Amino acid sequence: MMNMRTGLAIAGVVLALSLAGCGGGGGGGSSSSSPPSPPAPPQNVQAISVDAGPANFANLAFTSVTVCAPGSTTNCQTIDHIQVDTGSTGLRLISSVLSPALSLKQQTDANGNPMVECAQFADGFSWGPVKMADIRIAGEAANSVPVQVIGDPAFTTVPPACSSAGPPENTVQDFGANGLLGVGVFLQDCGNACAQTAFPGGYYICPPAGCAPVTVPVAQQLQNPVAMFSSDNNGVVVALPAVPAAGQATAAGSLIFGIGTQANNALGGATVLTTDPNTGNVTTLFNGVTYTTSYIDAGSSLYFIGTGLYPICGGVAAGFYCPPTTQNLTATIQGTNGNKIATNFSIGNALQLFTANPSFFAFNNLAAPAGDPTTFAWGLPLFYGKNVFTAIEGLPTPSGTGPYFVF
Repeated sequence: MMNMRTGLAIAGVVLALSLAGCGGGGGGGSSSSSPPSPPAPPQNVQAISVDAGPANFANLAFTSVTVCAPGSTTNCQTIDHIQVDTGSTGLRLISSVLSPALSLKQQTDANGNPMVECAQFADGFSWGPVKMADIRIAGEAANSVPVQVIGDPAFTTVPPACSSAGPPENTVQDFGANGLLGVGVFLQDCGNACAQTAFPGGYYICPPAGCAPVTVPVAQQLQNPVAMFSSDNNGVVVALPAVPAAGQATAAGSLIFGIGTQANNALGGATVLTTDPNTGNVTTLFNGVTYTTSYIDAGSSLYFIGTGLYPICGGVAAGFYCPPTTQNLTATIQGTNGNKIATNFSIGNALQLFTANPSFFAFNNLAAPAGDPTTFAWGLPLFYGKNVFTAIEGLPTPSGTGPYFVF
């Protein structure tokens, strides 16, 4: 079965490098000169790819992240197939892929009790402790960052308020990736809500007597690592090539850090869609319906739209929309600032797509019901053939202060 992934529920330019050709030698000597080295990519560009990944999920964009023990430049591990997610905040790593040699320090409360987080997705939950790490991506660095270690064997008892969100996603196979890099519009993954209220399904302290919800200062919550970079730290650009209607096996693009900080992340005159500062949502107008819970999210593998719009697939595409013929559609995305972008998109028959090309994992026309008539999630299919900008809350850019999206 082809898998799908939904986003987390807690509140540019593609660089093409080519090798220089070797020129013929001149003059009368017998020595030869070495060919020039290819130009190094800018420090704010990280390669991303859409491929089968470790669990055969369609439409997941992956990158590599280097994780170091805080303060160390040698005790480090580079982990590939980390999913890129513009709909969440913070780095989350599956415990089984982490080297024990890293020995990341456990974050605790004032009484020394370990802090653990429940990350609830629309389709399940991930449970694991919060630990401290230094993060390196491309030429950028964020130090002493709280990260979640999902599925840590030292924390196997999950409170019912967490597990009630659905099935566990605590292994690579269930999660679909080796981890998640949340580079969305928020500085922290929960912010003032978790700093003021200890609510079930958020942060916990776990003394020997059992885990209990706890308030957490914003500085101790999972952080947007981009905002902690010394430069190129006000947002990201996800740049992916266009893919054909039949899909293709893989797609290669770039994650570019910063907005308006270098020549490769300039906005130009693009239309800015500001988001709700509390939810990160925009509004979508489609077929006479206003979808108020609408968001732009590279971490959602499909368009998740309303309920009952088209027939539902069976077989290897169970749960996806399966219209009899490809639907070529237009919707209008509106920001809280009133700006609008008319957006063309397609919904194909997922069963036909998967059956015709079982080795393909990059599709621009997959969709499924959202389970909520007010929800329209613009997932990874929107990102193909575009540069999609995500500006972080409260941080200035040449086109205004985040949070906003541009594409």
